[in-house]
Amino acid sequence: FDFGRWGTEGMANLTPLWMLKYLPNMLACHVTIIHDCQGPSNTITCGEASSLLSMGESMRVIGRGDADACLSGGAESKTNLMGMMRQHYAGRLAATAEGEDPAKVVRPFAPDAKGCVPGEGGGLLVLEALEAAQARGATILAELAGFGASQSFCPDTLGVEPESSGQGIVDAIEAALADAGIAPDAVDAVIPFGTGVAALDASERAAIEKVFGARAATLPVVTMCPSIGNCGAGQGAIAAAVAVRALRTQRLPARINASGVTGLDANACAARDAKLSTILVFTPSLGGQNAAAVIRSIA
Repeated sequence: FDFGRWGTEGMANLTPLWMLKYLPNMLACHVTIIHDCQGPSNTITCGEASSLLSMGESMRVIGRGDADACLSGGAESKTNLMGMMRQHYAGRLAATAEGEDPAKVVRPFAPDAKGCVPGEGGGLLVLEALEAAQARGATILAELAGFGASQSFCPDTLGVEPESSGQGIVDAIEAALADAGIAPDAVDAVIPFGTGVAALDASERAAIEKVFGARAATLPVVTMCPSIGNCGAGQGAIAAAVAVRALRTQRLPARINASGVTGLDANACAARDAKLSTILVFTPSLGGQNAAAVIRSIA
């Protein structure tokens, strides 16, 4: 990529209306128009933390009485040229050798982790005040019990190098646990970002170990990126949906690819039954924003 040519030639090839096609609030706009949703509307653009931040914002909107229910989540295309370039220059993409199966390249927390692959997907959840859901006879799938957000220190000027200590992630997790009124011991499983990008994996591992101490070695870790790739802004909402499904079925999804992981329960394994009442979901982002949510089963 030639940055010089981009400035002199590339800009001249852009249609004047390109921004109207790429505004990040287009998803929220069209969903609300189609469904005639009225009330607070917001679009959060904080990379992979966006949809969890959206859930936290929705939780607060409902909590202060500005809405009875919110459609909350996110989606993003990572396979377009600009998206791929940004991931490449941020060091997030895995380099595959000739003949290597791309489906096996993402290995979160493994000693041979080499990066991630882009995915396309999103998640959308209906968040609703308990009284409103009960009044209309809704089937309540789970409770969003707590939420937390934070900003990590980025040691490089581009804001792409993860914070090695994981302290920013810890801050988000601890805020979510405090919001839910629970201690770390109440968490039955965690769903981190788990990209297979070694530096980001190390940051998340450090956070898990700081929050959960000795339990970190045995606490089930659900890793999704090997199966779906990095879905960007949609990642957190997908993780939340997986958490809800796990709570409903009392079953943890399979993990693939990773082997040789020590100190974390994150090696490849088949789906398995588990006693689950509380799952922690957290997602850092390319720019250092972090979000965490505590999702709890309904008694």
